[in-house]
Amino acid sequence: MRVLVTGGNAGIGYFAAEQLASAGAEVVLGSRDPAKAEAAKTAIRARVAGAKVGHVRLDLADLAQVATVETGALDAVVCNAGVLLDAPPRRETAAGHELMFGTNHLGHFALIARLLPVLAPDARIVTIGSFAAKSAKLDFADLQSERAYVPKRAYERSKLAQMLFAVELDRRLRAAGSNRLSVLAHPGGALDSLTPSRPPV
Repeated sequence: MRVLVTGGNAGIGYFAAEQLASAGAEVVLGSRDPAKAEAAKTAIRARVAGAKVGHVRLDLADLAQVATVETGALDAVVCNAGVLLDAPPRRETAAGHELMFGTNHLGHFALIARLLPVLAPDARIVTIGSFAAKSAKLDFADLQSERAYVPKRAYERSKLAQMLFAVELDRRLRAAGSNRLSVLAHPGGALDSLTPSRPPV
């Protein structure tokens, strides 16, 4: 089994990658930072004897880069990477999208579209959700959070959009008679790179 884990160099993504490697999967870490990816690969190999772990440069905030990413054949994708801004100012991706919406939702949307041709016939696409989406509502007139920008609200919307995409993707795969599944997973509360102010485990 060969699995791509976005954001596999830290937090939940790292531990998912480590567990997959320990179960015998070949893991590909999708990370925009080669140095952090190398550190994660070294850590996984130190904990999992014989671990098969690689890295592909992946910047979900850069749709042009996502459109060129090459992973090779995959049996599963774990859509885990994300960005959380906790204070203004509002930031944008190179394409002009609000950074969290552009990375967390649009980046993964574009990635899955790019990877569909190389996914196994029975592949699993796993999206990591967030309880933050529970209080979110999508404002289709302001998806880019240009009015009254509140970072927390923008993050909630980005995760809700990502989660709705996962559900709709599964519906469409089933309707097409595909054996591929899109699965939405919630890891529960966790200390990761998005909670730097909390003490480490």
